[in-house]
Amino acid sequence: MNNIKNGIIYFGFNNPLKHKRGVENVILFQSDSLEDNFDKYYIFFDNEDNEFIWENINCISIKHNFLRFYKLNRIVKKLSKKKIFLIHSHNYLMSFFLLRKTDIFTVHDGLYYMSSQSNHKLKNVFKLIEKVVYKKVVLTHFISRFSKNTSLYKKNKFIIIYNTTPLEKIYFMPKYKNINDSKLRLFTVRSIEERANIDLLVNLAEENKNYDITIAGKGPLLSHYRNLIEEKKILNIRLLGYIEDEKVRENYSLCDLVIVLSKYGEGFGLPIIEGYLHNKPVFASNVCAIPEVIIDKKFLIADDTLDISTKINEYFKKKNSYDFIKYYNENFLYDKILKEYNVMYTSYMMNKMEKVEKFDQEFNFYFSKFNTSFVTY
Repeated sequence: MNNIKNGIIYFGFNNPLKHKRGVENVILFQSDSLEDNFDKYYIFFDNEDNEFIWENINCISIKHNFLRFYKLNRIVKKLSKKKIFLIHSHNYLMSFFLLRKTDIFTVHDGLYYMSSQSNHKLKNVFKLIEKVVYKKVVLTHFISRFSKNTSLYKKNKFIIIYNTTPLEKIYFMPKYKNINDSKLRLFTVRSIEERANIDLLVNLAEENKNYDITIAGKGPLLSHYRNLIEEKKILNIRLLGYIEDEKVRENYSLCDLVIVLSKYGEGFGLPIIEGYLHNKPVFASNVCAIPEVIIDKKFLIADDTLDISTKINEYFKKKNSYDFIKYYNENFLYDKILKEYNVMYTSYMMNKMEKVEKFDQEFNFYFSKFNTSFVTY
């Protein structure tokens, strides 16, 4: 690319200083794939208007009120005045209300698919929004074949690039399980909501006292499940809430296995590859995109505590030898995925700049013809 400092604006959901999981992690490694001649911005809705720097990204929070979409368009217009900016969105509503086209849109889960799974009363409104957004998008990126197949996207200008995890770049001192600890340690990172099937993990802990289950992550049902565990007096399961990346890696290093449960809406399954990064077996629900990502179908589990405990116990009894790190490196390595994103951005930006340059040339040509004619007259 040239030496002109261009820019990219990401649309997301959460303040990364308060909540950095899922979409925020994806935005982080997407931006990391860009060359140094990009100014990077991340816009999201929060409880106040604010600006700060996060991981070399200029973050702009917009207060969540009825003026938020007006402010969004005003900020984008202001940023785009002097440079060529790409808009890379992860947020359907932001792209829907944006007055210009979205250059690249990342689909984690189709909006209509998600609302249909939960039987949301506005699912038909979401269906309309999703269809309109795809018409306003130049290039659509899907994080899995599953997210593509369950979306309402019908055009052919799309790309599928799997996720990686920024945890790979987080330094930590590995810790190891105490050999005198006879309990089997299970760990997972989940958003604590209905689709994460936390009830099943609670039942699993209640039925298997030799399991020690740790869940990291926050969400709308965090207090509900903490109260449930306390009421049932289950001592071998805990919900940590949000924890920093170093603590996440520490828990991965201490566990015996990673478990990822889901009812629906799992467009990829980031904790699965994070488990492989730490050379841990991962047992996950046989739904959504998970079969795409899992190392072997033997690790897919049903929505049933007996099936889960049976497969876990069989795995450790047989001492199967899987090279989980090798599988991660071959398919989800940070540098490998970043190269794929860099190719996407570079080719898109070159195409965009060629169109701008062509427009400028045509404009200058017709303007000079007009000016010459005017002077002659």
